Amino acid sequence: MENIAVVMVETLYPENIGAAARACANFGVKDLVLVRPKSLDQEKMRAMATKGGLPVLENMKIYENLEEALAPFNYVVGTTARLGRQRKVTETIREAAPRLVSLSHQNKIAILFGNEKWGLTNEDLYHCHLAVTIPTAEAASLNVAQAVVIILYEIFNFKAEVPLKKPTLATVQELEPMYRILKETLEAIDYVPHDNVVLWMTTIRRFLSRLELTSQEVRIIQGFCKNLLWHLRHKDRGPE
Repeated sequence: MENIAVVMVETLYPENIGAAARACANFGVKDLVLVRPKSLDQEKMRAMATKGGLPVLENMKIYENLEEALAPFNYVVGTTARLGRQRKVTETIREAAPRLVSLSHQNKIAILFGNEKWGLTNEDLYHCHLAVTIPTAEAASLNVAQAVVIILYEIFNFKAEVPLKKPTLATVQELEPMYRILKETLEAIDYVPHDNVVLWMTTIRRFLSRLELTSQEVRIIQGFCKNLLWHLRHKDRGPE
């Protein structure tokens, strides 16, 4: 669990930050990361964190940019209650938990939670290798701190059932340049539909995420794209 981090995006209420810190402490998670929190009222956060969650609260990191916050992580999991076509949700957290436990032995994993009003946006989910949901009855939306508890509980439950260790994956910092040059390459061969580029690239990213790319494999894809772009740009030029 020490390689798991809870990342909360644009959290509105400091009480939920404190409650999330307490949940992290309950399940052995040390890293709490905030992205553009709306309020950091210390009294309200500390009251909900209680004594056990205070060390997590005191060591939390705060960022203004999501991509910067995710840069050190090898694998990013988004959480959502909305299951529309653009969400690309294919697993519950219980189904995903064994794989996350296996990956966590040699990889840093970020679990991403959206704010209390609208959750994670499609743009936030764009950065995720995987999106998971918590099955509920008709009232699908959970309080964000409750969602943190359930997600961490499901992962913690599987921590003793570890299959073969997974290799160290590429970090988000390594993946993002690869995705940018891949998008540039697909546009150069007119393979990206122009009506919804974000949805198309989200599909590409999720497909590649299932391959669990290592740093070396990312460099191979980047090298291939650079080579292809060079040839595309020089194909109509004669010898100099």
